[in-house]
Amino acid sequence: MSVDNARVAARLRAERKKRRMTVQAVAEAFRDHATERDRQRLPKLKDLCRTIRGHEAGEHPPGPRYRMLYAAVYDMAEDDLFGEHGNAQASPWRVSGVELELNGRFTFDDEDRLVQATRRITRPDSHVVESLAAILAEQRRLEDAVGSAPVLRVVRMQLPVVQQLVAEARGQVRPKLVDVAAQWAQFSGWLNIAVGDASAARMSLDRAAEHAEEIGDAAMVGTALSWKAYLAERIGQIGPMVGMARAAQRNRIGPGHAYDLFLEARGHALAGESREAERLLGEAQTAVANAEPASAKPWEYYYLEPGFFALEAGVTNVYLGRNDPKRNAEAVEYLMEGLAELPTAMRGAEWAGEYIAHQAVAHFQASEAEAAGAAVLEAARIAHATSSESLLRRLRGIHSRMSEKWPTDPAVTVLLDALR
Repeated sequence: MSVDNARVAARLRAERKKRRMTVQAVAEAFRDHATERDRQRLPKLKDLCRTIRGHEAGEHPPGPRYRMLYAAVYDMAEDDLFGEHGNAQASPWRVSGVELELNGRFTFDDEDRLVQATRRITRPDSHVVESLAAILAEQRRLEDAVGSAPVLRVVRMQLPVVQQLVAEARGQVRPKLVDVAAQWAQFSGWLNIAVGDASAARMSLDRAAEHAEEIGDAAMVGTALSWKAYLAERIGQIGPMVGMARAAQRNRIGPGHAYDLFLEARGHALAGESREAERLLGEAQTAVANAEPASAKPWEYYYLEPGFFALEAGVTNVYLGRNDPKRNAEAVEYLMEGLAELPTAMRGAEWAGEYIAHQAVAHFQASEAEAAGAAVLEAARIAHATSSESLLRRLRGIHSRMSEKWPTDPAVTVLLDALR
């Protein structure tokens, strides 16, 4: 037991006894002082008593949430009760303004295990891996609701901690921890692409691929290549986009492989190579029909959502439709179909806004000013709701083209306020 742990343990015992409280009375008081959400995350009374005894024995120090509860029950400032521990860095697993609905999958004790592991008080174990996986899965879902920028702020705090855990891990738990660390880096890569930070995105995806190579995870290697292809598209590098999309196909199966075919088709369409784009579009649609949902990885869940691949087909046809009215009409149909089929929770996601922006372009190419304006307005609402500066920038570019073509059309001029 460290000196600090012993000092905190002695202080907790002394404060409880000063108030003539039993361990069970403290546990019950925890429940009384916890918020309704935190009360649901507390362990059962018997286990909570065991946790308190562990704190008082110096077996492990209380984490941030337990410190808060001790301070409330004993009516003391955290700094007075815990000394240096009161000033400890806040937990990166619970951040104000970014609330996770984990439905009991991440308790106070789970948080304590993570804190202890990152402070090198204990070594990472399977409980730590399970907690990390639960947090990451929920953060992926959360991004659909709040956008990439708020979630990235949290992930940037978490990544160094996850990497520290990887550095400490060995034995049987290491492959599992490296697996979840690869997914965390991959998620960071996606978020950085969304906010327009290409350099940070590449670094995160490189790290994801490195972790994946260690554990022989070809699907994750393929995903890193796929998302680098998508990044290349975002910054206008069509050659790397096509090359990495093709490389990704060699590593992924099922829905992921189908997505990479769409991605390569889109690259050829952007390059004006319509025949090759059409061939790959057909292959992609066949791959979707043959893909087994069970082969999808946890991070590929959105590939399985109704409408997703109709949206992908729509984007390729938007590019093919620049000089082909028939393809452009098909693009509008695909995009309308895909957006209509998306689950309600995803229809307002930042990435859904990107597809609505493509829809606006298709209407623009068809000289449909009112429909294009309506699409821009809908995407702008999503951009503001998700704090997406990158989506707003893209919409301003579309609006600029519309203003050149229809400078006095009310459907165009009305968009100025929405795009500020």
